[in-house]
Amino acid sequence: MRASNKIPRKATRSDAGSLAPRSRLPSPLLVLCLCILALRVTYTEAPTVQTTTLASSLMDTVYSLTLSGLLVFACVVWLVHRLATSRLAHRVTAMEVGWLLFVVAATIASFAASDKRTAINHAAILLAPPFAALALARILNNRERVRLVLIVVAALGIVSAYQCAEQLFLSNAITIEQYEKDPNLLLAPLGIETGTFPHFLFEHRLYSRGIRGFFTTSNSAASFGICASFAAIALLIARLESFKSRKEGRRYVVFTLLATLLIVAGLLSTQSKGGIAAFVAGLLVFALLLVLDRWFASSKRRILAFLIPAALLAVVAVACVAVHYGLKHGRLPGGNSMLVRWQYWVASAQMYEDHPITGVGPGNFSDYYPHYKPPAALESVADPHNWLLSLVTQYGPLGLVAFLVMLCGPLWRWLRPASAAPLAEAAPGRPVGRESILGLLLLLSSCLLFIRPLLIPTSGTGEFDLWLYEVITLFVGPAAVFLIGFLLVAAPFEQPEATESESRLSRSVLYASLSGAIVAVLLHNLIDFAIFEPGVWTVFWVFLACLVGLHSHRIGPWSAVLSRSRRIAWVAAIAASTLLAAYIFCIWAPAYRTTVGIGRSQRATSYGRFSLAHDVLVKAQAADRFSPSAANFNGRLYLQQFEQMSPKQTSVLEDAANCFREAIARNPADYKNYEKLAVVYDRLGRPRDAYDWYLKAARFYPGCDRLWFEMGRLAEALRQPEAALDHYTKAVEIEDAYRRQFQMMYPDRKRVVSRLGESQYGLAQERIARLRRLDSKPGELTPTPPQ
Repeated sequence: MRASNKIPRKATRSDAGSLAPRSRLPSPLLVLCLCILALRVTYTEAPTVQTTTLASSLMDTVYSLTLSGLLVFACVVWLVHRLATSRLAHRVTAMEVGWLLFVVAATIASFAASDKRTAINHAAILLAPPFAALALARILNNRERVRLVLIVVAALGIVSAYQCAEQLFLSNAITIEQYEKDPNLLLAPLGIETGTFPHFLFEHRLYSRGIRGFFTTSNSAASFGICASFAAIALLIARLESFKSRKEGRRYVVFTLLATLLIVAGLLSTQSKGGIAAFVAGLLVFALLLVLDRWFASSKRRILAFLIPAALLAVVAVACVAVHYGLKHGRLPGGNSMLVRWQYWVASAQMYEDHPITGVGPGNFSDYYPHYKPPAALESVADPHNWLLSLVTQYGPLGLVAFLVMLCGPLWRWLRPASAAPLAEAAPGRPVGRESILGLLLLLSSCLLFIRPLLIPTSGTGEFDLWLYEVITLFVGPAAVFLIGFLLVAAPFEQPEATESESRLSRSVLYASLSGAIVAVLLHNLIDFAIFEPGVWTVFWVFLACLVGLHSHRIGPWSAVLSRSRRIAWVAAIAASTLLAAYIFCIWAPAYRTTVGIGRSQRATSYGRFSLAHDVLVKAQAADRFSPSAANFNGRLYLQQFEQMSPKQTSVLEDAANCFREAIARNPADYKNYEKLAVVYDRLGRPRDAYDWYLKAARFYPGCDRLWFEMGRLAEALRQPEAALDHYTKAVEIEDAYRRQFQMMYPDRKRVVSRLGESQYGLAQERIARLRRLDSKPGELTPTPPQ
């Protein structure tokens, strides 16, 4: 390796062609990345993937880690192959520096995390797309390849719009009809009891008829819709320019216009106010950049040097005004969504204040949020709904700085003046051939048609008519829509050679559209978490890679040229193999064994084979020394088994206690395991131990009225009337605060849905009155019977 601030002699213009890469491997790497992108945006993949007890979600962690691993190691294989077959000229950029800083931040934060397995999984899933972008930036170095990426994203946007329309006009109504016929059909698999607060939340989401496409929320679908819309807009403008120069017929403009309208309609159908507003802001950025590039090219950088700081100052000013308003009124102006977001952000600020260096750890926000959740807040969340707060609370300030470096580097590279000498790898703008495009179309359609059925289970009723309907709607329909959408925006496959002025205009449109999409997504996710949903996160970094790739790679400071060397290739291959083995055995395999073990235990439990289920969970627990999931599930299984026993066997409860203790040791911040352990000791008739564990649970979730009620009941049993009075009073205060917020958020509802439970709420008020009357007569205290 040779690093220099001067241009190496062998990398000058005269012999740039001799250093051009002879390998065709970058094309398969690009195809693989596009296949992964297609799978991610057509399968619901949660932003914070954790092993759960729902059978339908057990393999989500393994699926996400598998795709992330493929992204990383495909890029590593590409790098090793390049080292072995050709010279590799490279200049260190802000993206590489930012990514390395993010790795450091994620490592430090993971060591500090309470649930280290979730931290490791979350960091691996989040780090993979930016790493892939580093390699893709070297592949997407001409406008034809970028155009191919935009075609795929636009076609996937049409698929997302199709799914949104299907939910809007069909599936949401069918789901509501099924629920009204038999509520338990939907509630039982989720473990929700009728008449409870979770039941209210379920009904609220159901009747809101949210349009989320293939994503977890409508906001996430809107964020992806923003990216797809800008991809289609860039393709549409290119069509218009070709039509003006008489290189393409009018029908191709009509086809692309139709595709663009469909994608924008899908975005609007999500009814995401933040997403739609951000899209409009992105259009303004897009128009501004085009105007500057076309009519103010000579002074564009000076104008942007003024406008960008002014825009940032305006955003900061708006944020300061919002914070001042929130501190004064206890909420932000707007509807219920802004009220709850203020509560998320206040709790996040308190969380960061207690963890200012490392954050709470990747993916650990949901475990820590109950520590800071306002007592009146209706819901607990797994993300603060703001990408700045999400990064700083989970990865610390270093993680936020690293992300900003990765983000701002590509944008700044475009704005600054280019250096004189091109890097040897600058690729010619050679059009992509018809065969390559058709091959890509066939491969992507096959992924949607044959891989998605492995991920999405059907109902399994055995009825052929129902099976055929599910196959057509779930698998054939999206694949067919993708095929149609691809043809709308890609035909004709062979593009005419562009003149120098047309090429410059095309590059300007691509810059403007990609920048508009990135800015819009960032603005939208100042009030949401959609950017961290793997599908949106992946397309976001693919767009950034396109921005970097379009800017011709240049030799300059911090540049190096690696000559072809089998020795270097062997060293890189050994390092890559070691990294692969570490990923498989330390990250992927433990998650796989845990989720498979929980799945096997569920099947064994369904057949009443509790011994086998416990044995499987013990092995799953041993297979991953960081994850608390198997231990938690095993403890709850022992509790379930005890409730079904006749006569009762206390040894089963002792086993449950051991499991919950192990889960606490692996994740000390999660209040749920403390509460379950308290329940176990209550069942064992050990009120002192149960009371102590409830106290620990309440320390981690002080705003839970249920915990304070149980402590009040146990304090009475332990003959501690003053403590019981305090606990009951705390429970009632929390419930009253919740009821006030409920009435403020839903004034049209005549009846408040109690979070504590009407019977417990009434009993707590009754015990408070009695304890106050008997305050001076402790001997007359009557303990509350067990619930």
